[in-house]
Order: sequence, then C-alpha cells, then structure tokens
Amino acid sequence: MHGWDVITDLVVLLSVASILGVLAERIGLSSIVGAIVAGMLVGPSLLGWVHDDHLEVQYVAEFGVALLLFTIGLEITRDKLVAFGLPGAKTAVLQVVLTTSAAAAVAHLIGWGLAGSLAIGAMVAISSTAAVARTLFDSGQLESTHGRLALATLLMQDLAIVPLVIMLTLLGGPIEVAGVAAELGFAGAKMIGVVLIIGLFAILLIPRLLHSSHLSGNRELPVVLAVVTGVLAAWLSHELGMSAALGAFIAGLALANSPFARQIRADVTGLKAIFLTIFFASIGTLVDLSWIVAEDRILTVLLIACLIIVGKIALTGLSARLAGVATGTALATGLCVAQIGEFSFVLGGVARTEGLLKDETLHLLIAASVVTLLLVPPMIALAPRLAAAFGSGASGSERKAGIGRVIIIGVGPSAVPTLEGVRTAGVPLTVIDFNSLAVQRLRESGDGGIVGDARRPEILRAAGVAAARLVVVSLPDPQAAAEIIRQVRTLAPSVPIVARCSYNRAAVQLQRAGATDIVLEEDAVGLVLGAAVGEQLEQAPV
Repeated sequence: MHGWDVITDLVVLLSVASILGVLAERIGLSSIVGAIVAGMLVGPSLLGWVHDDHLEVQYVAEFGVALLLFTIGLEITRDKLVAFGLPGAKTAVLQVVLTTSAAAAVAHLIGWGLAGSLAIGAMVAISSTAAVARTLFDSGQLESTHGRLALATLLMQDLAIVPLVIMLTLLGGPIEVAGVAAELGFAGAKMIGVVLIIGLFAILLIPRLLHSSHLSGNRELPVVLAVVTGVLAAWLSHELGMSAALGAFIAGLALANSPFARQIRADVTGLKAIFLTIFFASIGTLVDLSWIVAEDRILTVLLIACLIIVGKIALTGLSARLAGVATGTALATGLCVAQIGEFSFVLGGVARTEGLLKDETLHLLIAASVVTLLLVPPMIALAPRLAAAFGSGASGSERKAGIGRVIIIGVGPSAVPTLEGVRTAGVPLTVIDFNSLAVQRLRESGDGGIVGDARRPEILRAAGVAAARLVVVSLPDPQAAAEIIRQVRTLAPSVPIVARCSYNRAAVQLQRAGATDIVLEEDAVGLVLGAAVGEQLEQAPV
C-alpha cells in the first residue's frame, strides 16, 4: 500500500467509528461496540472502503494497545502489583491450562485431530487485554479487586503467547524434545531480558532525568521523555519477539511511582483514544459478513460464542477459586475475561500457516470472537453486581482510598503555612504542582504528590478529589485558579474550596467559578503592612 492509501484507510476508519461510537453511547452501549461495527461495515467484506492489505493499519492499531498498557502501568504502583501479582499469576496459569485443555477436548470430540484441537484451545484461552482494560478503566473498576485480578490475568496471558506460538509451530512438524526445551528456554531468557532492560532503564535512569534541574517546572519535556520511554519499551519488546503491549506496560509500571505519572497519563489520553479506536475498528474489518450470512452460519457463530463465554466464565472462576480468591471476585473476574482476544488472531495465523486449521474454522472463530468482544462492556458492567451478590466487598486498599484528604494545588512559598497547618491537624494531604523537585521533597516527607496540570480532570481524579475533605487552590494566576475551581466543582460538587486571590477585582470570578472561601492577598498584605507600620511607630521616638 502507498502511504496515502494508509492515511485514507485511517481517516475512513476513524470517521465512521466516531459516528457509530457516538450513536452507541447514545443508546447506552460502549463506543467500543460502535468502533467494531464500523470496521465490519467499511471492511473488505461489505462496503470495501478499507483495503484488503492493511497491515500498516494493524501496526497503528497495535501501537494504540501499547499506549493503553503504558498508561495502565502508570496507575499500578509496585505495592499494588506485589499485593495482587501472585493470585493473578496463579489464576492466569490455571486459566490458560484449563481453558486450552477443555476447548481442545471439545474440538477433539467433534472430530478435530490432536494438533488442530490444541490450536483451537490456545485461541479460545486468550482474552482481550485492550477491550477489557479499556472498559475496566472507563467503568471505574480498574482499582476493584476483580478488576486488578482480571488485569493480572490478562498480562500473564500475554506472556503465555510466546510459548503457545512455539507449541503451535512445533505441532506443525516433527516434535523433538531437545528442540522444544531449547525454544522454551530461549523464550524465557528473552522475557527476563526484556523485563530487566526496560525495568532498569525506567527505574534508574528516567527518574533522574525527570527530576533534573533543567526539567524542573517544564511542562512538556518530562512528558515527552516518559512517552518516548514507553514507545522504546514497546519497540524493544516487539523486536525480541514479545508483546509490544507487555513491554509498554513494564515501562509504565517502572514509572508508576514517579510524581509525573498522572500528568503523563493525562497528556496521552487523547492520543491513546485515537489509536484504540483504530484498533477496535481494525478488529471489525476481519469479519467476513457475507460468509457468515451464507448457509445460516450465523446460528453456528452465535452458538460458538455462547459456549466460549459460558465456558470461560466457569473455568476462570474455577481457576481463581483454586488460587485462593473469594467466590464473588472469582466469578466477576470470569465475566471480565470471557472473550477471545486480539492475540488469538496471531495464534490463528500461526496455526493456518502450519496447516493445523482450515480457513473455514478460522472464519468461525474470528466471527465468534468479535461477538464476544461486542459483549465485553455489558458483561463487565455486571461484574460488580455479581461480586456483591456473592459477598465480595471492597478491598483494604479501596477502603483506604476513600479516606478524605486535603488537596493543595500550588506549593509556592505562600502555601507553606497551609501545609504545616494540615500536617498539624493530622489530616493526609496531596499536593499538585508542576515543580517536580518541590513535589518530590514533599513525597519524601510522606505527603502525596502529583506533578501535573490541575486543570485536567484526570489529574484531579488521580488525586482523589471526589473523596477529598478540602481543596486549597494556591495559585497566583486567577484565570488558571478559576478553571481549576470549575473542574473541581464538576467532579466534587460538595467539597469545600479555599482559593487564593491575588487581586480583589478577581474575587468575583473565583466566586462564580465555585470557590467556597476566598483569601484576598491585597487585604492580607494590608493587614501585615498596617501591623508593621504600627510596630515601627511604637518604637520610633516622638
């Protein structure tokens, strides 16, 4: 394809996906559904507005998934990962083994050979990291117990892609034990190498650059540097035969404890949304609607999709229970990962190349997988209810997150007495400012700190504004202060807001924006000046 052909495909996909995404949101569905349907409509099998050979579009789409995992990694601190990593790893390993075995057994009973049955089982076992992570974030469930377990399971599934590809490749030819061991050992070494290289680079080097005096207070350079880190990590992971999304996630995870994490995430949100829309639309283009409609195959596709969903809910729930997870959380996790994912298409391509699966079988599985992807948003919406029905409450970390705290925006000299007052009162506090060095010093003293622009709602949400006891806006710029107050009032209508006002004439603007109390600098300065003058007059000789 020529470069402009790729641009044309991207414009078509984004345009139609945007329109159908808005319509889907209007009728209560997710924009993901609209994007997938858009791809089905403009794809080669129906309108043909997107070319058959659209590998470049797929590369762009994969970049969107990498950006998604990078931003999610920024949200998961190492403490959270350690707290839920082991149950997630156990659940994922059991889920992949049980689902692959069960699906392969069913395929074998239907009449497939052993190699083909294992290929089908491998495809069914993998879920959609992109769809599930996006929906968990949009629905506010990413921090829930079942949300974290689902994400851990998905990431472990991504790691399983490499050994599964090796398995399918070996099934296509004569199997030698020594060759299998060598391939698996090499794959394991590459995994360890990717984690070490990305982790050490992001943990040891990037934070020092971000906190350097040259970048302190700079709005753009720290974000650019961090995003470049995520892109390089995705590229390195891809070049070593690993999932690009997994490499990006590791980079985000390494930067999660940085005070820049929230601002980086906020700044890449728009870019991520564009690439993810392309990704979901590109998934839709894989469906051959004319083939599905012919010979009443639609009933077969729906039956396969139902079997996959029910089977994966049951087997994932069983895996989580065996890993020691509560019943409600286990079933809710099963609902989250009960679909066939995008990397299953990679496994399907390998299986077809090795002669393990025929085109008709692949068409059926791809069509069924798209049906399961369309059902991701409503199934994840049901997950909290299912968890609550079986008695799974909020985790300790979630309860802790609800504790009211004071949020101070702007940490210049005028904010120092405020910081001391909050600490004296024993109330937890979080500061938001662009000065990374100042924020880092506060974090080292035990306070919460975010480097970012408080005018962005993502930054305020990350600081926990909805559960805050008090918000203090200590900025000299009345225009910026008013914008922040309006955002705070939108996200937290009842939280008290104390605002600094440099000039009396700006007080009305801050009051209209929603400030509860306004501290006028000119009045405060006048009181201090009056006290100083009185003191001097008392001391001066008559």
